[in-house]
Amino acid sequence: MRKEIIKIESDALKDNYLGDPYEREVLVYAPEGTDNLPLFIELAGINWSGNTHNRFDQIMTNLLGKKKINAVVVNPNFRTKYHLNQYINSPAVGNYEDFIIKELIPQLKEKYNLDKVALFGKSSGGFGAYTLSVRHPDVINGFADHFGDSCFLYLYNDDFIYTIKALENKGIKDLLDSLMKKEELDDNDMKIFNVFGSSAFYSYNLNKDYGFDLPFDDTGEIIDDIWKKWVRNDPAKNVENYKDQLKKLDAIYLDVGKKDEYNLFIGMRTLHKKLNKMEINHFYEEFNGGHFGNSNRYCKSLPYLYEKLKTEN
Repeated sequence: MRKEIIKIESDALKDNYLGDPYEREVLVYAPEGTDNLPLFIELAGINWSGNTHNRFDQIMTNLLGKKKINAVVVNPNFRTKYHLNQYINSPAVGNYEDFIIKELIPQLKEKYNLDKVALFGKSSGGFGAYTLSVRHPDVINGFADHFGDSCFLYLYNDDFIYTIKALENKGIKDLLDSLMKKEELDDNDMKIFNVFGSSAFYSYNLNKDYGFDLPFDDTGEIIDDIWKKWVRNDPAKNVENYKDQLKKLDAIYLDVGKKDEYNLFIGMRTLHKKLNKMEINHFYEEFNGGHFGNSNRYCKSLPYLYEKLKTEN
């Protein structure tokens, strides 16, 4: 197995609204021979790191070194100034869906002579894995959604309330600017970034000088027209629209912790129930844990994806 960091220059990300880099690093784990192997792409939940001395690296080294999977696994840098990414196109953030589908995947497949493609990720990365897979089943063959964003009302409730309180004595732009200038963020800062960043993806509005509409007003009341834009992206709400696309996929893996702090067991249970109702073949599991420190779940999902994509070749 070899590890390398390559760089991909993206036309899709050039001149993006936030001024984030359009040249992106991609950490690659590859066996010695890569011809016709599957390509697995991690969509990181929060921030990327090229560090090869962490838990993710240990897991990849174990899976590839012990031949539990025979695939090229990549971990691209999807960082944004919001410290999150939902992996869809937004004029208020950047065209990350185009970057992944039209640039990253084709270039990696050509460079390493690869075959089928699967996406995997946790939290917002799980959301991205599901969303891009159902939108592009002609490009992506399977996905692993580890406690991905779904049932948005339960997911965002606490962060909405904290952000509403934070805005009582400060305007949106002033609060955003102050957060952008901070070198170290605490958990409460990340709650606000979660709301602002998600708004920039789901309810962007370039007529605002900060680029988005919040889904609530200054009293905290939900603004129905804006909230509807969010709900259209909610996997628990839109999965039934993608029945035909889901049937084209070779592998679907879902899991969630029973103690998930963002209540994502509600969304994942809803997805599981609706997939069963549509008779979509998939794997589903609830584990005894919460939202954080669960990279070891890849030890189960990636071999599952590999067996499904390998046997379908």
